[in-house]
Amino acid sequence: MTTSLIAFEVAGLDWRLALLCVVTITAGAAVQATIGFGMAVLAAPLLGLIDPGFLPVATLLMGLPLSIGVARRERQYVAWDDVATATLGRLPGVVLGSWVVATTGATAIRLIVGLSVLTAIVVSVTGFKVSTTRRSLIIAGLASGFSGTAAGVGGPPMAVAYQHSHPATTRATLGVFFGIGTVISFLGLLAAGEVHLRQMQLSALLLPGVLLGLALSGPLVSRLPPERVRAALLGLSLVSASALLIETIIEMFT
Repeated sequence: MTTSLIAFEVAGLDWRLALLCVVTITAGAAVQATIGFGMAVLAAPLLGLIDPGFLPVATLLMGLPLSIGVARRERQYVAWDDVATATLGRLPGVVLGSWVVATTGATAIRLIVGLSVLTAIVVSVTGFKVSTTRRSLIIAGLASGFSGTAAGVGGPPMAVAYQHSHPATTRATLGVFFGIGTVISFLGLLAAGEVHLRQMQLSALLLPGVLLGLALSGPLVSRLPPERVRAALLGLSLVSASALLIETIIEMFT
Protein backbone atom coordinates (compact mmCIF):
# COMPACT_ATOMS: atom_id res chain seq x y z
CA MET A 1 0.00 0.00 0.00
CA THR A 2 2.91 2.34 0.72
CA THR A 3 4.18 2.00 -2.83
CA SER A 4 0.74 2.74 -4.22
CA LEU A 5 0.33 5.76 -1.96
CA ILE A 6 3.67 7.18 -3.04
CA ALA A 7 2.78 6.65 -6.70
CA PHE A 8 -0.57 8.34 -6.09
CA GLU A 9 1.05 11.37 -4.43
CA VAL A 10 3.78 11.79 -6.98
CA ALA A 11 1.51 11.24 -9.97
CA GLY A 12 -0.97 13.74 -8.58
CA LEU A 13 -4.07 11.64 -9.22
CA ASP A 14 -7.17 12.24 -7.13
CA TRP A 15 -7.49 9.29 -4.71
CA ARG A 16 -10.84 8.30 -6.19
CA LEU A 17 -9.37 8.12 -9.68
CA ALA A 18 -6.38 6.21 -8.33
CA LEU A 19 -8.74 3.71 -6.70
CA LEU A 20 -10.70 3.37 -9.95
CA CYS A 21 -7.44 2.62 -11.79
CA VAL A 22 -6.55 -0.13 -9.31
CA VAL A 23 -10.04 -1.65 -9.52
CA THR A 24 -9.90 -1.57 -13.32
CA ILE A 25 -6.53 -3.27 -13.56
CA THR A 26 -7.66 -5.84 -10.96
CA ALA A 27 -10.63 -6.80 -13.13
CA GLY A 28 -8.48 -6.98 -16.27
CA ALA A 29 -5.79 -9.04 -14.52
CA ALA A 30 -8.38 -11.48 -13.17
CA VAL A 31 -9.81 -11.99 -16.66
CA GLN A 32 -6.40 -12.54 -18.28
CA ALA A 33 -5.26 -14.90 -15.53
CA THR A 34 -8.47 -16.89 -16.04
CA ILE A 35 -8.70 -17.20 -19.83
CA GLY A 36 -5.23 -16.25 -21.11
CA PHE A 37 -5.50 -12.63 -22.23
CA GLY A 38 -7.68 -9.55 -21.85
CA MET A 39 -6.08 -7.21 -19.32
CA ALA A 40 -5.01 -4.58 -21.83
CA VAL A 41 -8.26 -4.91 -23.79
CA LEU A 42 -10.33 -4.18 -20.68
CA ALA A 43 -8.11 -1.79 -18.74
CA ALA A 44 -6.09 0.26 -21.21
CA PRO A 45 -8.96 2.38 -22.63
CA LEU A 46 -10.14 3.61 -19.21
CA LEU A 47 -6.62 4.08 -17.85
CA GLY A 48 -5.67 6.09 -20.92
CA LEU A 49 -8.77 8.24 -20.48
CA ILE A 50 -7.94 8.94 -16.82
CA ASP A 51 -4.30 9.72 -17.55
CA PRO A 52 -2.48 9.16 -20.87
CA GLY A 53 0.68 8.57 -18.83
CA PHE A 54 -0.50 5.03 -18.16
CA LEU A 55 0.02 4.19 -21.84
CA PRO A 56 1.93 2.32 -23.01
CA VAL A 57 4.64 1.73 -20.38
CA ALA A 58 2.54 1.18 -17.23
CA THR A 59 0.01 -1.15 -18.83
CA LEU A 60 2.78 -2.95 -20.68
CA LEU A 61 4.83 -3.51 -17.54
CA MET A 62 1.84 -4.87 -15.64
CA GLY A 63 1.71 -7.73 -18.10
CA LEU A 64 5.06 -9.02 -16.83
CA PRO A 65 4.21 -9.91 -13.19
CA LEU A 66 0.85 -11.25 -14.34
CA SER A 67 2.45 -13.44 -17.01
CA ILE A 68 5.06 -14.70 -14.54
CA GLY A 69 2.36 -15.46 -11.97
CA VAL A 70 0.18 -17.40 -14.41
CA ALA A 71 3.11 -19.30 -15.91
CA ARG A 72 4.42 -20.20 -12.44
CA ARG A 73 1.00 -21.33 -11.22
CA GLU A 74 0.48 -23.62 -14.23
CA ARG A 75 4.07 -24.21 -15.30
CA GLN A 76 3.45 -27.89 -15.99
CA TYR A 77 1.11 -26.90 -18.83
CA VAL A 78 3.50 -24.57 -20.69
CA ALA A 79 4.03 -25.69 -24.28
CA TRP A 80 7.62 -24.48 -24.58
CA ASP A 81 7.96 -25.44 -28.24
CA ASP A 82 4.88 -23.35 -29.01
CA VAL A 83 6.35 -20.38 -27.12
CA ALA A 84 9.59 -20.60 -29.08
CA THR A 85 7.76 -20.91 -32.40
CA ALA A 86 5.35 -18.02 -31.73
CA THR A 87 8.18 -15.81 -30.45
CA LEU A 88 10.11 -16.58 -33.62
CA GLY A 89 7.16 -15.12 -35.53
CA ARG A 90 6.70 -12.20 -33.14
CA LEU A 91 10.15 -10.70 -33.69
CA PRO A 92 9.73 -9.93 -37.42
CA GLY A 93 6.15 -8.89 -36.65
CA VAL A 94 7.41 -6.16 -34.32
CA VAL A 95 9.89 -4.95 -36.93
CA LEU A 96 7.28 -5.06 -39.70
CA GLY A 97 4.70 -3.24 -37.58
CA SER A 98 7.17 -0.47 -36.76
CA TRP A 99 8.18 -0.07 -40.39
CA VAL A 100 4.63 -0.04 -41.75
CA VAL A 101 3.41 2.50 -39.18
CA ALA A 102 6.37 4.74 -40.02
CA THR A 103 5.68 4.56 -43.75
CA THR A 104 1.88 4.41 -44.03
CA GLY A 105 0.48 5.79 -40.79
CA ALA A 106 -1.36 4.18 -37.90
CA THR A 107 -4.91 4.72 -39.21
CA ALA A 108 -4.59 2.35 -42.16
CA ILE A 109 -2.86 -0.24 -40.01
CA ARG A 110 -5.56 -0.20 -37.33
CA LEU A 111 -8.16 -0.78 -40.03
CA ILE A 112 -6.22 -3.72 -41.42
CA VAL A 113 -5.67 -5.24 -37.97
CA GLY A 114 -9.29 -4.80 -36.89
CA LEU A 115 -10.70 -6.30 -40.09
CA SER A 116 -8.21 -9.17 -39.98
CA VAL A 117 -9.17 -10.09 -36.41
CA LEU A 118 -12.88 -9.91 -37.23
CA THR A 119 -12.33 -12.14 -40.26
CA ALA A 120 -10.48 -14.69 -38.12
CA ILE A 121 -13.34 -14.70 -35.59
CA VAL A 122 -15.97 -15.18 -38.29
CA VAL A 123 -13.99 -18.08 -39.74
CA SER A 124 -13.68 -19.61 -36.26
CA VAL A 125 -17.36 -19.46 -35.34
CA THR A 126 -18.41 -20.95 -38.69
CA GLY A 127 -16.74 -24.20 -37.70
CA PHE A 128 -13.28 -23.93 -39.27
CA LYS A 129 -10.81 -25.28 -36.72
CA VAL A 130 -7.48 -23.52 -36.32
CA SER A 131 -4.90 -26.00 -35.06
CA THR A 132 -1.79 -24.97 -33.14
CA THR A 133 0.65 -26.17 -35.77
CA ARG A 134 4.11 -24.68 -36.25
CA ARG A 135 2.84 -22.76 -39.27
CA SER A 136 -0.23 -21.34 -37.51
CA LEU A 137 1.82 -20.36 -34.45
CA ILE A 138 4.39 -18.51 -36.54
CA ILE A 139 1.57 -16.66 -38.33
CA ALA A 140 -0.21 -15.91 -35.03
CA GLY A 141 3.05 -14.74 -33.43
CA LEU A 142 3.83 -12.53 -36.39
CA ALA A 143 0.31 -11.10 -36.37
CA SER A 144 0.50 -10.54 -32.62
CA GLY A 145 3.81 -8.71 -32.89
CA PHE A 146 2.59 -6.70 -35.85
CA SER A 147 -0.79 -5.72 -34.37
CA GLY A 148 0.64 -5.14 -30.91
CA THR A 149 3.22 -2.74 -32.32
CA ALA A 150 1.01 -1.05 -34.89
CA ALA A 151 -2.24 -0.82 -32.94
CA GLY A 152 -1.58 -1.87 -29.35
CA VAL A 153 -3.77 -4.98 -29.69
CA GLY A 154 -1.57 -8.07 -29.65
CA GLY A 155 -3.75 -10.63 -27.87
CA PRO A 156 -6.46 -11.62 -30.37
CA PRO A 157 -4.25 -13.41 -32.95
CA MET A 158 -2.84 -15.75 -30.29
CA ALA A 159 -6.26 -16.15 -28.67
CA VAL A 160 -7.75 -17.34 -31.97
CA ALA A 161 -4.85 -19.77 -32.44
CA TYR A 162 -5.42 -21.28 -28.98
CA GLN A 163 -9.23 -21.27 -28.89
CA HIS A 164 -9.43 -25.09 -29.13
CA SER A 165 -6.57 -25.84 -26.72
CA HIS A 166 -6.96 -26.93 -23.12
CA PRO A 167 -7.61 -23.82 -20.95
CA ALA A 168 -4.62 -24.49 -18.70
CA THR A 169 -2.32 -24.85 -21.71
CA THR A 170 -3.73 -21.65 -23.17
CA ARG A 171 -3.22 -19.64 -19.98
CA ALA A 172 0.26 -20.95 -19.23
CA THR A 173 1.62 -20.81 -22.77
CA LEU A 174 0.21 -17.37 -23.56
CA GLY A 175 1.50 -16.19 -20.19
CA VAL A 176 5.07 -17.10 -21.12
CA PHE A 177 4.65 -15.75 -24.67
CA PHE A 178 3.27 -12.41 -23.51
CA GLY A 179 5.89 -12.21 -20.76
CA ILE A 180 8.71 -12.53 -23.29
CA GLY A 181 6.92 -10.07 -25.57
CA THR A 182 6.62 -7.58 -22.72
CA VAL A 183 10.36 -7.67 -22.11
CA ILE A 184 11.08 -7.16 -25.81
CA SER A 185 8.66 -4.25 -26.09
CA PHE A 186 9.85 -2.61 -22.86
CA LEU A 187 13.48 -2.77 -23.96
CA GLY A 188 12.44 -1.18 -27.25
CA LEU A 189 10.65 1.66 -25.44
CA LEU A 190 13.62 2.08 -23.12
CA ALA A 191 16.00 2.33 -26.05
CA ALA A 192 13.71 4.90 -27.64
CA GLY A 193 13.76 7.04 -24.49
CA GLU A 194 10.05 6.54 -23.77
CA VAL A 195 10.42 5.26 -20.19
CA HIS A 196 10.34 7.96 -17.49
CA LEU A 197 10.06 8.20 -13.69
CA ARG A 198 6.36 9.09 -13.61
CA GLN A 199 5.48 6.08 -15.74
CA MET A 200 7.28 3.86 -13.25
CA GLN A 201 5.32 5.51 -10.42
CA LEU A 202 2.05 4.84 -12.23
CA SER A 203 3.18 1.24 -12.66
CA ALA A 204 3.72 1.02 -8.89
CA LEU A 205 0.17 2.25 -8.39
CA LEU A 206 -1.24 -0.56 -10.55
CA LEU A 207 0.91 -3.41 -9.23
CA PRO A 208 -1.25 -4.27 -6.16
CA GLY A 209 -4.30 -4.52 -8.44
CA VAL A 210 -2.51 -6.95 -10.76
CA LEU A 211 -1.47 -9.17 -7.86
CA LEU A 212 -5.01 -9.07 -6.45
CA GLY A 213 -6.48 -9.98 -9.86
CA LEU A 214 -4.08 -12.91 -10.11
CA ALA A 215 -5.15 -14.13 -6.68
CA LEU A 216 -8.86 -13.76 -7.48
CA SER A 217 -8.48 -15.80 -10.66
CA GLY A 218 -7.32 -18.87 -8.73
CA PRO A 219 -10.79 -20.08 -7.64
CA LEU A 220 -12.16 -19.42 -11.14
CA VAL A 221 -9.78 -21.38 -13.35
CA SER A 222 -10.94 -24.81 -12.19
CA ARG A 223 -14.62 -23.96 -12.65
CA LEU A 224 -14.62 -22.73 -16.23
CA PRO A 225 -15.31 -25.44 -18.85
CA PRO A 226 -13.29 -25.27 -22.10
CA GLU A 227 -16.27 -24.13 -24.19
CA ARG A 228 -16.76 -21.08 -21.99
CA VAL A 229 -13.07 -20.22 -22.16
CA ARG A 230 -13.26 -20.41 -25.96
CA ALA A 231 -16.34 -18.17 -25.97
CA ALA A 232 -14.56 -15.67 -23.71
CA LEU A 233 -11.46 -15.65 -25.93
CA LEU A 234 -13.48 -15.00 -29.08
CA GLY A 235 -15.75 -12.52 -27.30
CA LEU A 236 -12.88 -10.37 -26.04
CA SER A 237 -11.20 -10.57 -29.45
CA LEU A 238 -14.44 -9.33 -31.00
CA VAL A 239 -14.68 -6.45 -28.51
CA SER A 240 -11.08 -5.36 -29.03
CA ALA A 241 -11.27 -5.53 -32.82
CA SER A 242 -14.60 -3.68 -32.90
CA ALA A 243 -13.34 -0.97 -30.54
CA LEU A 244 -10.23 -0.58 -32.67
CA LEU A 245 -12.30 -0.17 -35.84
CA ILE A 246 -14.77 2.26 -34.23
CA GLU A 247 -11.95 4.39 -32.80
CA THR A 248 -10.22 4.46 -36.18
CA ILE A 249 -13.38 5.38 -38.09
CA ILE A 250 -14.17 8.18 -35.62
CA GLU A 251 -10.64 9.58 -36.05
CA MET A 252 -11.02 9.46 -39.83
CA PHE A 253 -14.16 11.58 -39.79
CA THR A 254 -13.24 14.09 -37.09
